Amino acid sequence: MVHPERLGHLILKVRDLEPSRRFYTEVLGLDLMFESKRPKMALFASHRRDHHEIGLIEVGAQAGSPKPSDIGLYHIAFRLKDEDEVRAAYHELKAKQVPIAFTVHHGLTKSVYFNDPDGYLLEFYCDVSPEEMANYPDLEQATAKLEFAPDDPGLLDHLAAFGAMPGE
Repeated sequence: MVHPERLGHLILKVRDLEPSRRFYTEVLGLDLMFESKRPKMALFASHRRDHHEIGLIEVGAQAGSPKPSDIGLYHIAFRLKDEDEVRAAYHELKAKQVPIAFTVHHGLTKSVYFNDPDGYLLEFYCDVSPEEMANYPDLEQATAKLEFAPDDPGLLDHLAAFGAMPGE
């Protein structure tokens, strides 16, 4: 049996590299580690600790989008240090006019979800303390919106939009 040390990187197909490159550097704060013109590709890492964690490769404006019910990638999560950083990230997303897909207190984490220019669902999250986690003995019921984002959709709103309600 193989036992990987950790997930190394992922590569996403995007329609247009330029707006995606700007988004991943200016909104997500990732470092551009390498860019090529042929193929049009950019590689990014957080804190320059790897040659890349995420890569983007341009496939062209004609590329379609998967339907919400198709199998495939659901979201990519970026761990932040604590709730203060999640709150600050939320306000920065709002200031940069990045629409919030939904927020949720998962019981294990506090999370803000949003989309990149190609519609990939991204998440900023922080782990909660063991004491706070104890308040959520049934993690299937941990669907509350974050208290600092009452006007944005919650997890149940998001799931209902593509017909994936818990228990159905």
